[in-house]
Amino acid sequence: MKKFQNKPLTLVAAVSLVIILLIAFESLANRTTLGLNSILQFPAQIASAVFETGFELLHFKSIANENKRLKRDAAALGSRAAALDEAVSENRRLKDILAMKDKVGRRSVAAKVTGLDLSNWSESLIINKGIKDGMKEDMAVLADGVVIGKVTAVGRASSRVSLITDPEIRVAVVSQRSRAGGLMYGITHGRCIMKFIPKEADIKTGDTVVTSGTSGVYPQGFLAGKVIDVRLEFNMMYQFAVIEPAINPMAVEEVLAVE
Repeated sequence: MKKFQNKPLTLVAAVSLVIILLIAFESLANRTTLGLNSILQFPAQIASAVFETGFELLHFKSIANENKRLKRDAAALGSRAAALDEAVSENRRLKDILAMKDKVGRRSVAAKVTGLDLSNWSESLIINKGIKDGMKEDMAVLADGVVIGKVTAVGRASSRVSLITDPEIRVAVVSQRSRAGGLMYGITHGRCIMKFIPKEADIKTGDTVVTSGTSGVYPQGFLAGKVIDVRLEFNMMYQFAVIEPAINPMAVEEVLAVE
């Protein structure tokens, strides 16, 4: 009987022992988990940082590639725009040459400038038309409605144009305002001089000078330049005027040679 009386106490003790063991195990498990978490926290942070850095690098590379593509597209658009502008500009110049042909009313040959020939003693251009195109020596050469020189040498497919700034070139000109006339010589370095102007002639700084048509080479009425200075010759019998050409012949791209 006594044996059965102790069973409840034994059962209580056993249950209590199990509960204590479970609490102890749970506490140990929690401490183990916290320890593992502490151990794994640093590698996890490193892995996270590496992932974030890699993502940022990929994003930066994507942006850099997009930037390069945009630059290439912009360069291509700029190139096409420049080509279009050049085509429009060339078309306008060709129209101007055709208009000059109609105005001149003489046989003429349009040509492109392909080179420059400059020295201390001469100034000339090379153009891409020659004997086979009907070019001849002493043809007057115009650009943008302005006299710039004359043909002085002709080859089969190219010719030399001596500019009005060349000392060997002479052009008969008059003041458009007063009709005072003289002979214009080249003095190189982008300047000309108008000589043999009568002492009493009315010519002033700022006057526009045009071809007189009396030399037999240059058509009448084409612009030549502007007077930038007027002085008396040493013999006190004539005046001379320093002339600035109406355009810079070195910047010319197309010309019209007139017979």
